Amino acid sequence: MDGSILAIQHFLDEPRLPAGVATTTGRGTPALAMMWFVAEEGRLWFHTPVSDGRPSPFLAAARENREVAVMVATFDPPDDVRQVRMTGPARLEAKDVSRIRRIYERYIPAWSAEWAEHAASPDARLWSMSPDRGMAVTYPGLENRPVFRWSNAADGPFSP
Repeated sequence: MDGSILAIQHFLDEPRLPAGVATTTGRGTPALAMMWFVAEEGRLWFHTPVSDGRPSPFLAAARENREVAVMVATFDPPDDVRQVRMTGPARLEAKDVSRIRRIYERYIPAWSAEWAEHAASPDARLWSMSPDRGMAVTYPGLENRPVFRWSNAADGPFSP
């Protein structure tokens, strides 16, 4: 990643990189999870299960259009240390099985009937976040490099 917007999208498109996603619960305590995602149409997309009737803090944040924080990173020093950190509002999305499939295909070795059933299940919700603010940095050989920052969506890696 050289700081260019194309390099950030290319990094986010690398298969099998999970996203660390953070929000707060209804009680204001932190919640953090590693999630599978796909970066498309200026947003990061996630598919989260609705667990045993317990509220998911990530789905609650999306339902209420609250901000979430996302970090996608590699850490294999000294040659591969890259990070993209983003914050922005989350929102619930309509079920889109083809998009959900694209999320899962980044991580699983082969699509199967069981994955298709999981993707179409009413026990999970599709949601997304708009990376309105963030930063991207790379440390090849652990040397410092300039940090690419944006503070509004128009200047970010997903602007048209």
